[in-house]
Amino acid sequence: MKNHADQNSREGLTLAKALRFICLPFQPRHLRPYMAVKRFEDISVDQLVQDGVEGVLLDADGTLCPHHAREFPESIVAHVREMQDKGLRVAIFTNSSEDRFQQFQGTEVVSEAYAKPDPRGFETAMKKHLHLNDPSKICMIGDSFITDGGAAAAGMQFIYVQPIRGNEGIIHSLTRYWGFLWAKFYFKEIFKNLNR
Repeated sequence: MKNHADQNSREGLTLAKALRFICLPFQPRHLRPYMAVKRFEDISVDQLVQDGVEGVLLDADGTLCPHHAREFPESIVAHVREMQDKGLRVAIFTNSSEDRFQQFQGTEVVSEAYAKPDPRGFETAMKKHLHLNDPSKICMIGDSFITDGGAAAAGMQFIYVQPIRGNEGIIHSLTRYWGFLWAKFYFKEIFKNLNR
């Protein structure tokens, strides 16, 4: 397990995050999500399987739970289990606390990889935790185009989940919203279902 200082560096500002934040408006190809949903449970597992997805990386904070929550709704746990039961390889890839996922038995937690959005972190998660080699068959599911959406630069698909509000800091919320605005600007049609 990482110490507190290491954890803060994963959650805080990194060079990869700063570069992605600055370059995002000029890289629309890295902003197009595979799909956009209101809740994690709205993702059709059958559609993922039908589309040839083999592995799923899950963000935690804002996607599966409020920021730093230690308990997860049973509907979330059941949806992860459904993914696994239908043959998808699943791992949790978070930049925050990694000692709170006991409810997801049998699901690996990516802990030693470079923090998102560094492409090397996604590659490590794919190879060491999903045991797969083709990034085009991997979906990263998350609430931030800045961090989770970095999967696109690694050749993966990104599924955007509308954030679950929590006690995250204002800077975190604003940067996450910045990424969302640019993605919506370029690919408005993909986000139509979020307004219903």
